[in-house]
Amino acid sequence: MNKLNEQGNALLTVLLVSIVFTTIGLAIVASSISGAKRVETRESDITITFESKKVLDEITSSIATRLNTLNLNMAKNSDGTYRVNSSFQGELQNNVLIPSLNDIVENPDYNASIQCLSIEDISNNEVVYLQPNTAETACGASTKEKNTSSYSINRNYDYTRVLEIVLVTNNPNEKEGDVTRTLKKKIILSPLPSFLKYAAGSASEDKNSGLFLNGSSNINGNAFANYLTISKDANYQDRAGKSRTVASLPPSVNGDFYSTGAAILEKLKEDNFYKKDVPDLKHDSQFINIEYDQTLRDRINTMLSNNALTTTVLTTTDVTNLSAVLKNEISSKVTSKTAQTDIVKTDTQQVPQSVVGDSLERLENGFTIDSKTGPVTFTDNVQINGDVVINSSNYPITFEKDLIVNGNLYIVSNKNISLQSVKTAGDLHLINFGGNVTGWADLVAAGKVVIESDADTTTSLASNGVKLNGDIFAGKTLSIRPLNTNMDLNSNIISLDDFTVKGDEKGEADGENDIVRFNSVVYSNAESFISNVNIIGLPYTNKSNKSEEGQLILLSKDRLTITRMNEFNNYSDMNEPSYPYLPIEEKNIQPLKAFFYTEKDAELYGVGSLFYIKGGIFAKNSLEINAIRANRAFKSIENVPLSGENYMSRFIVDYDQDVLLKGIDALPIVDRLQIIPDDFVIQ
Repeated sequence: MNKLNEQGNALLTVLLVSIVFTTIGLAIVASSISGAKRVETRESDITITFESKKVLDEITSSIATRLNTLNLNMAKNSDGTYRVNSSFQGELQNNVLIPSLNDIVENPDYNASIQCLSIEDISNNEVVYLQPNTAETACGASTKEKNTSSYSINRNYDYTRVLEIVLVTNNPNEKEGDVTRTLKKKIILSPLPSFLKYAAGSASEDKNSGLFLNGSSNINGNAFANYLTISKDANYQDRAGKSRTVASLPPSVNGDFYSTGAAILEKLKEDNFYKKDVPDLKHDSQFINIEYDQTLRDRINTMLSNNALTTTVLTTTDVTNLSAVLKNEISSKVTSKTAQTDIVKTDTQQVPQSVVGDSLERLENGFTIDSKTGPVTFTDNVQINGDVVINSSNYPITFEKDLIVNGNLYIVSNKNISLQSVKTAGDLHLINFGGNVTGWADLVAAGKVVIESDADTTTSLASNGVKLNGDIFAGKTLSIRPLNTNMDLNSNIISLDDFTVKGDEKGEADGENDIVRFNSVVYSNAESFISNVNIIGLPYTNKSNKSEEGQLILLSKDRLTITRMNEFNNYSDMNEPSYPYLPIEEKNIQPLKAFFYTEKDAELYGVGSLFYIKGGIFAKNSLEINAIRANRAFKSIENVPLSGENYMSRFIVDYDQDVLLKGIDALPIVDRLQIIPDDFVIQ
């Protein structure tokens, strides 16, 4: 009996074990099937996402090709600003964008995987939706939920467009799972020259020129070069002017390299870049250079015609002789001397001293306007035939209308001076010792222009200084000298000779105190030199009545020199933050809000100097950047520290893409739109 019971128990045990193992086996099989299904779905997801990204790249390429056939036919207003032709928006949509979408939806390789495809023009809050002609692939409510834009481009005044290509995918093989992705690629269409697309670069096609990165600069943005040279050693000059070299680290480029060829490919290797982070090489960006001479002539014609000067269109030879032509034209406008007791004839007087020292020169047979005894106000135009010294020695001087001088003009401010349009057939010296000098209209001089100030602009005297709101034209050199003070320049500048902005080294224990706030495009027809000064953006209101921050955009015909910037100063924290290695909440060093361009060469040294540019730097011929990553403070060029990883570079360029979106009238314009890639998002 016991034996039979034992046999029954054994059978039950065998059956139970069989059921358990069968269950486990089935679970394993189910898990394998589910895992395989997940792998299959994930594989489909990756494949579809990759194919969809390729779709967006093809649309972008198609748009770029068609843009070459879209001539902008620039139209100008009477004040020289550009306006958008009434046919442009329709031609852009019907001849470029819609056909580029149709190329995709009519392609059988893509059609089955596209659930939704469209382009949104998000240039301003009036978002425009562009869809292909094939209705079943047109995006509907999925994209129309967003009806606002962070951009403020006026389509009536600006050819720039911000577009977002939106693609919603689906999986044509339902057995592989429900796979849907939304891809968005933002691109900017801009009529601006290509140098404004890059943080740094050179357009030279000479293998002995190009972009030279010596030492460890930090470029945050895309760079352009047809020829590239990289060295781990940085060059600098000692106090005696002798060339020196210091061991550094490789540069960092936190973006892509663009080029029209493949010559730089051999340079793109790990040993040549900081932390072995090698940028990609791309060729999908058109490079369009500016016609500098033609652009300069256009800007001169616009600026002078706005001041009722030069009735004929300039040619290249006219520019070289324009100073003499302008001198005669301005002198001819002085038809009579303004008769007023405040204008005093002098036999001889000393030339006013500059902010850096006394003058020993004397003026013969000139005129003086001096507010020694009370305020002086001119309610009518003032014309003076001869050299003039205007001095607000004790009280303000106000010009409510134009001032025209057939001679040299010295404007010396100890109290306030208010100016409207100023034209002089000779040199113009604007010297600010105290109070403020405010120019509400253009300043034009057939000779040189010198603007200098050492007025106290500390907190209690913040209204002091020089504030010029009109264009400035110099028939010869143009020099700006802010010494321990602030200047505001709120319009555009042309210098037919050298252009200089120069501060000094005094009172800079807490950082650079020679400051010019710019909202200006500057054309220098010779060399440009910037030293010991900080350049920051001047706030202004754009055409859409929105607040913007300006910047300096300097275009130099000849060599560009920028030196002794924040010399021997340091970041408050010299330890480098994480990628992209930019200062965080920096108080000691303000970035230079500027784009610099030269038709020739530029050499920049971030060794003793400390460069932090919020904008870009570009040379048509040769651009050489030298930099170290300093690991300690130092006070002389003879005591240069060794570079160290994880310390801040002393030469940083942080690209500012906003320049493409501001509609700045004085910038060079090319005859067709080009594409600038922007954000790419997968949802």
